[in-house]
Parts: sequence; C-alpha cells; structure tokens
Amino acid sequence: MATFKIESEQLKQLITERLVESGISLEHASIVADVLAFADTRGVKSHGIMRLQHYIDRIQEGGINKDAQITVEAVNDVIVKVDGDNGLGHVVAKIAMNEAISISREKGIGVSIASNSSHSGALGYYADQAAREGVIGITFAQADALVAPYGARSAFLGANPLAVGIPHEDRPIVLDMSTSNVAFGKVMIEKERGNKIPMDWGLDEHGVPTDDPDKVKALQPMGGAKGYGLAILVDVLSGILSGGQFGKHIKPMYGDLKESRRLGQFFLAINPEFFVGQEYFLDMMKRFVEELHACEPAPGHTKVYVPGERSIENQMRANLEGIEIEEDMYEILTGKKRSNKNTACK
Repeated sequence: MATFKIESEQLKQLITERLVESGISLEHASIVADVLAFADTRGVKSHGIMRLQHYIDRIQEGGINKDAQITVEAVNDVIVKVDGDNGLGHVVAKIAMNEAISISREKGIGVSIASNSSHSGALGYYADQAAREGVIGITFAQADALVAPYGARSAFLGANPLAVGIPHEDRPIVLDMSTSNVAFGKVMIEKERGNKIPMDWGLDEHGVPTDDPDKVKALQPMGGAKGYGLAILVDVLSGILSGGQFGKHIKPMYGDLKESRRLGQFFLAINPEFFVGQEYFLDMMKRFVEELHACEPAPGHTKVYVPGERSIENQMRANLEGIEIEEDMYEILTGKKRSNKNTACK
C-alpha cells in the first residue's frame, strides 16, 4: 500500500478535527490526538491513528461517552479513584497519572485507580508523562480476551500491557510492553499488508501456532508461563482492584460498539527525592545507562539500547522527516482521497 509523510503537528490537527466533528470537546480531542501522534512518531503504529476510526465509531454508537464527566475521589493522602464515566480512555489515563504524580510530589508515592474507562492507547505515553516530571511512573491496563493462558488452546486473558517510565536526563527510559508476545494490533497491521507473521505470535482455532494472520484466534503469552503470570497480575491490579472485571468477562474492543467497556487501569508514581534524593538518583541513572551503552554488542547488533531508546530515535526521525502513514489512513483522517498537492503531506 502506498504511503506518504505528514508532520506531527498537522497529524494532531487532523485527528483533533475528526474527534471534534464526532462531538468530543476540543480539550479532550487534543489529548487523544497527542497520545495517538506519540505512538505513531515512536513507531508504535498498532496504537496510533489506525485506532482512530474505531474510537469514532464507538463514540457515534454510544459505547464511548462523548460528554463524560470524569471525577476524582481522594481515598486518603496517597490514593485516589478516577471514574472515567465511560469516556475516552486517553483522557481518563492522563488525568489519573497526573493525580498520581501530584500526590507523589508531597507524599513520595501516589496511587491512582481508574474505572469506567475505555482503550487508552500506548501506555508508554503515560509512563513518559511521569518520567518527564521527575518521578518513576508505572501503569497497568487490562484488555479483552485475546491471549491464551499458558498451556491453553483458546483465549481467556487480555494482552494486558504495562509501562514503566524512569527519569533520565532529557530522555526518560520507557518500558512499554504487552504481556503477550505482540499486541493484536500488530497482527492486524500484517494482515492488512498481506504478510505472514512469526510462528510465536498467534494460535489457530486448534491451539496450534500459525503464521497466517487470518487464522489467528488467540495470541501467545510472552515468554510462556512468565507472560501468563504477568497478565494475571495486570488483571488483578487494573481490573479487580478497580471494581471491574477480568479475562473473558471484559467487553471486547471490537464487539458491540453500543456497549461501554468499563475498563480499569492502575497508576503508580514514585518520587526518588523521598528515597535517595533527586540528584543522586539522576546521577546513578546517568552512570547506569552509560555503562549499559558501553557493553560490547553481540554479533548482529550495533549498539546496546535501553528500553524506549529506539522509540526516541524513531520520534526524532519523524520530527525531522515526518510520520509515514498509509493512504487509507489519510482517508480516515480527512474523509477524502489524498491529492499530490495536499500541503499536509511531505
């Protein structure tokens, strides 16, 4: 499929316009646009603009509340509950992480539990949000049943992602991962491109590994039993602890668009100042990363990276050269076919 490049700010503007047309406030639309553009600039296309049409469809069908009144309830000095009122998960998550960060500045640790939310996009955005404020940010988010438990033949758990952001100079270390070998969005991308997939991505209807994205009925857990265990942990902290559901009881993302998914999410902010002091922490992180970079690369590798470093390189490249997107994504963004004279394109 043909591709073209668009500048990040222009992409955000187009996303914002589409969401505002769907009845979302400018404030909330701008947040969603920022999260989606963050994913695309960093090369996480499975959580970028390819999700936009789904959000719009769910808004129009009523499964996402376009007029959500998000509320924050303080449980005690370090814990808050955020009720998303079934609004856009990106907005709920940003508010929830902001609350955790704010508490950690005064108390050392801040915990925020979000309920009645929806898909919030790339979790790395919220981990990065915390790290750039000088605190360690951790978030877990539950997802609908797409992953087979270790030893099972069919899906029961979600890909249940987690993300951790650690302050480090002007480039936070950001670990953003699903507890399956890949997010289902990556299977969707390869299907659209007509490609085969690695055999450790998915299982067919018989529970057998397959390289055909059309035959994938369940994803495989990351690292077998290890990813399976982490997926359970994510469901407990983000789902059960928020008063929500778990596993196969979670409303599917691509199910009935009229139904609210009522997802939960967990946020933790840790302020190094209360433990060892910010100066010591940042100095040690600088040394830590320098020594990792100094490790001799193995055959086939040119450099030892820290988590999120490749994504930052992608982001820097995208900021200079533009974000590469497919032609059909432009039609979703604008509702019309792209002209070669279009000024939004490079």
